[in-house]
Amino acid sequence: MDYKYKNYFKVPIVKIEENNINNVEEFIISEYPLSFILNDKHINTFLCTPSNLEELIVGFLVTKRYITKKEDIMSIEIDKENRVSYVKTQKEIDVKDEEILFLNSLDYISYKPITDKNSIDIETIYEIMQKNLTSSKLFKDTGGVHSVAIFDKDKEIIICEDVARHNAMDKAIGYCILNDINLEDKVVVVSGRISLEMILKSSQVGVPIVISKSAPTNLSIEISKKLNITLIGFVRGRRMNIYTNSYRVETK
Repeated sequence: MDYKYKNYFKVPIVKIEENNINNVEEFIISEYPLSFILNDKHINTFLCTPSNLEELIVGFLVTKRYITKKEDIMSIEIDKENRVSYVKTQKEIDVKDEEILFLNSLDYISYKPITDKNSIDIETIYEIMQKNLTSSKLFKDTGGVHSVAIFDKDKEIIICEDVARHNAMDKAIGYCILNDINLEDKVVVVSGRISLEMILKSSQVGVPIVISKSAPTNLSIEISKKLNITLIGFVRGRRMNIYTNSYRVETK
């Protein structure tokens, strides 16, 4: 079987439905390992869906605070055949391992609260969530991807999919960074659970509103309060829960 760089594969399975047993082929989502070499040092291996890889890398660099803008990057080279990416930046970067980066992320004081006062009305929330939940072909085929979309009011800017939620967010953010799109008045819409990491990524680029069809964690609520992010979950049908900073949501 060829596992090079497809988004999905067909695999033989035994499918059981009630008393019916059939040998069939089914689509399975790809989990693609991409080594990331930054200034000649290996710092990460992404386990991702092999699309929008440049956007993934740029989004990762920004949300991990390695860079602040695309001009900080000298070059990006992606060797899909060997599953390695190489990035050179204008300045040397103090590269820390993932454990240190995570511990640093818990230092809330180092993140600036968001001051954006833009609002969003309830009907727009329902509308953009419906757009985001309209299953893509990849989701219909595999059922194995998360999606993250970025909206300007009710206008979709980009939607990205990946086997991992945080990768999908990095891809969407990376797209905006590469295309000089200001994120400080935008809305992030997520198909799955909202974790601390997802809120930190949003905070790093100034996104004031994060919406999901699913649940937040206690830490994502805690840091959303501290960083003045409006966090909305369980948007399903015409229901939603506003967990933090409800002043941005227009109810009339």
